[in-house]
Amino acid sequence: MGELITLEQFQASKRKYHIYRIRETKIAHLDHYHNYYQVCYVVSGEILHRQNDDTVTLCAGDAFIVPPGLSHSLHFHNAYAEIYSLAFEESLFAPGFPQSNAYQFLESLQSKAADPAHSSVRLCITMDRDQRRLIENLLECLIQQQQNDCSPGLSSAPSITAAIVYLLAQCYYRHPQNTSELDELANYNSTLLQCVAYIDSHFREPISLTELAKQFGISRSTFCSVFPQFTGMPLQKYVAQKRIKEAQILIRSCPEKSISQIATEVGYQDDSTFYRNFLRISGIAPLKYKNNFRYRENDNIESL
Repeated sequence: MGELITLEQFQASKRKYHIYRIRETKIAHLDHYHNYYQVCYVVSGEILHRQNDDTVTLCAGDAFIVPPGLSHSLHFHNAYAEIYSLAFEESLFAPGFPQSNAYQFLESLQSKAADPAHSSVRLCITMDRDQRRLIENLLECLIQQQQNDCSPGLSSAPSITAAIVYLLAQCYYRHPQNTSELDELANYNSTLLQCVAYIDSHFREPISLTELAKQFGISRSTFCSVFPQFTGMPLQKYVAQKRIKEAQILIRSCPEKSISQIATEVGYQDDSTFYRNFLRISGIAPLKYKNNFRYRENDNIESL
């Protein structure tokens, strides 16, 4: 399979991304794979991009995306060949990013990585003049951001990287042979939006993955795959977070209610599961959460 390359090798594990502009690398021509997504954009010259038995020639203005775990190699065809190489992890993005079409595009690449029929986007994406100018500006902005030593919370890197992914997705889906995949993506988004809206309204009730999949016309296996892609977490975790958030509100607004009553109201049939999930999500036991809030309320009253 080749050699594994990680962001730690670029001293970029905390930053969650790394970008550089290069003419040659020692490892690129050998089979290798990453634990991150890689975007390459050809600035000048020609390169050969190889995955398994597929090889294509990329020239200035072409790009490709390689998902995690996919072995490939890169060969600089002449002395003028130069590329931007952007590496990034999914954790670079904010929690809401999994609900975006850009994230769906990345996930579709990874899910189809082993299928030769879907190798074209990973091997080469052709861009027009305006798109080239735009992606070059975005990549240069990202290089400048990388050099700016600011806290992750103030970094524009997630937004710039997302813009790059959106641009590449637009280039891919503009081709007629890929429009059916775009329609499929849009259908899933619409269905999953309805599904999430239903869960948000009914999380206090028993929720079955099998029943949800049936209700929204998705196979159980597909639901298990696309729901985490859309929300960033499995169904069970999503429901648990909704219930615990509601429990926190009830604890603060209804101090007369017992913890057991609140557990029942938010959808738990036994206190032990409620306690375990509350502790895992809130980082504090429910009774201690209630007492801490009560102490803060008393302190505010006394200060008046």
